[in-house]
Amino acid sequence: MKAWKKGIIASLVVASVATFTVYGMTKGKDLAVSGYEETFELISPMYEDLSTVVMVPGSLELVNRQIVQPSAEQGSYQVLVEVGDEVEEGTPILQYSTTEIDFEIQDLELQIEQGQTTVRNLTASEAELTKRKNGPDVKPTYLEDEETGDRTEIEPLVTIAELDAELAELADQKKAESYAISRLQNQLETAKKQKGELTLTSTINGRVLSVNDQGGNTDDLGNSLPLMEIADTTQFTITGNVSERQSLDVELGHVASIYSDTIEEGFWSGEVIDVSYFPTEGDDWYGDSSGSQYPVTIKITEGETENLRPGYQVMAEIVTSEEMGLTLDMELVQYDEMGSFVFVYEDGVAVRREIEIDYANDYSVKILDGLTEEDFVIADYMQMVTEGMSITVSEFNEEGFYEEGFIEGEFEEGEFEEGEFDEGEFDENEFDDVEQEDETEELEEQEGDDEL
Repeated sequence: MKAWKKGIIASLVVASVATFTVYGMTKGKDLAVSGYEETFELISPMYEDLSTVVMVPGSLELVNRQIVQPSAEQGSYQVLVEVGDEVEEGTPILQYSTTEIDFEIQDLELQIEQGQTTVRNLTASEAELTKRKNGPDVKPTYLEDEETGDRTEIEPLVTIAELDAELAELADQKKAESYAISRLQNQLETAKKQKGELTLTSTINGRVLSVNDQGGNTDDLGNSLPLMEIADTTQFTITGNVSERQSLDVELGHVASIYSDTIEEGFWSGEVIDVSYFPTEGDDWYGDSSGSQYPVTIKITEGETENLRPGYQVMAEIVTSEEMGLTLDMELVQYDEMGSFVFVYEDGVAVRREIEIDYANDYSVKILDGLTEEDFVIADYMQMVTEGMSITVSEFNEEGFYEEGFIEGEFEEGEFEEGEFDEGEFDENEFDDVEQEDETEELEEQEGDDEL
């Protein structure tokens, strides 16, 4: 029984060996007929933009914004603008009641006028007294006796000392009145200033976005709504955060490219206007999760802002350095104890070329020395090429298929001329006969396998 089993196993082994032998001979014949040969692509180094950028996701914020909250102390008010109005800096937008302050101003003006009248009267009195000091009232008179001829001195109506005392008193009164007038004028100036504060004006050039005439309304979260909101809708900034390492690269004045997924074909240019010295205190940030995050502010300088709104999420690419460099696919570079090198195509053979490289990006290296744009680097991804090896080039042409052995300029113009092969020279039946012969050979081989 065991001998019978061994015989069956031996027969199966012999049949398997014979089958694989025939299969190998067939495949070898096919490869020989096809003339298969290893081909390589040629790739030239090319100049590439090696500028370094820092990606900063962030949200839009208005640059200039004025929020007006109602004041309970000021009492009633009147809104002077409507939603959608364009206003300039200094335009009156809200007027509180001025009834009380108007009465106060009127009373102060009346008191000032009375005080000024008093001062004018005192000044006139001073002038009169000064005139009397130089007049006959202060000089003595004489009465002469007609019989004896004796003269008797009569005292003056007023002495200079008395007039000086009166002048001093008038001066004190005038000084006190002038001080009172000055105090009233200060009060009047303060009252007028207070009245001016009851007229609110726009602090920016912008558009009235909202007006809450009634006041006291709240949003869904219970927060009090502003009485009025004005904003310059033409200027926006982007606020985002960068990592510790990125904060060392980003500087004031760096140019940024800004785009948004919300607005189709939305693209803007901007400029870094602030890099915070202190890290952000909140938990909301973008970017690298390691270390602290530092707020960066970018102002939009170019681009249409009509459709932008505060809070839109955008992406800013801050260009921290600009550079163009000669690059090459890093997979084409090989390394050994001598350094980095590639194989270049020269006169149909592979020539080793030592190169000096630097990091460019995740898929390319920067060529510092050893290659130019004119060189053809052999795409030896499997590291099969050796020094002096004959190279057959496979180039992908414009129609989308490979032409093996073709190199631009290898065939001279006119070598293959139109009409060189006449119509009918290749008989379709001839190819049909070849196909039938191949099918017959395959059937015979299959029958041989079945017999084995």
